Amino acid sequence: IYAQALEANGFTVGRQFGIGSRETYIPAVKDHSIDLVPEYTGNLLLYFDPDATVTTPDAVELALSRQLPGDLSILTPSPASDTDTVTVTDATAKRWNLKTIADLAPHSAEVKFAAPSEFQTRPVGLPGLKEKYGLDIAQANFVAISDGGGPATVRALVDGTVTAANIFSTSPAIPQNNLVILEDPKNNFLAANVVPLVNSQKKSDQLKTVLDAVSAKLTTAALTQLNADVSGNTGIDPDEAARKWVQANGFDKPLAG
Repeated sequence: IYAQALEANGFTVGRQFGIGSRETYIPAVKDHSIDLVPEYTGNLLLYFDPDATVTTPDAVELALSRQLPGDLSILTPSPASDTDTVTVTDATAKRWNLKTIADLAPHSAEVKFAAPSEFQTRPVGLPGLKEKYGLDIAQANFVAISDGGGPATVRALVDGTVTAANIFSTSPAIPQNNLVILEDPKNNFLAANVVPLVNSQKKSDQLKTVLDAVSAKLTTAALTQLNADVSGNTGIDPDEAARKWVQANGFDKPLAG
């Protein structure tokens, strides 16, 4: 999406996919092997400051801006966020009238919770949910599934083996299975908003104008739908999915002004 919008505004864009972990591509952005890479605010903050404790979008953005070395810059983060969630089925949400994680707390004793094993001890895992919302999951009711909120976790949730699960917010399984993400108003989970990370020498006003405009239109729901569009045997090519979104949002032609 970012690449196509830049091309529509006269930029020449090369694409490199599968470039590895942050340990590989952040030095590459610094040395101009790569000029720009889409990132996630919270995850990028923890790369530069593993002891960071802020979780809200604004605080994460500010902390990240302060931690970045001078040769790296971020543009304006998008509303789209790929973060941890507490997710339930639509039937469970309706049965207990759930909107937020706090609404689930009174039912703690009845909740079987699926997540990777480390979720039991991570500060933003069960300890954070108990501290911030009073959601108290007994050890016997915790089901460790180490697929990062993937198919096994989703299957356990859909078939009723568990009541709630830790699934990432842009998982295509959420719309595909009519799942419900419980709101996290106290920001237990670290904000992970999509943000372009760019080599500071490449951060022109025009680049910022174009990508900030694109980012402003990117929502978590849109990103989730795009992930659904490209997943499975019937999924379309990511380039095609991006092109449809770019056209639908008017970024296939130069920005006015």
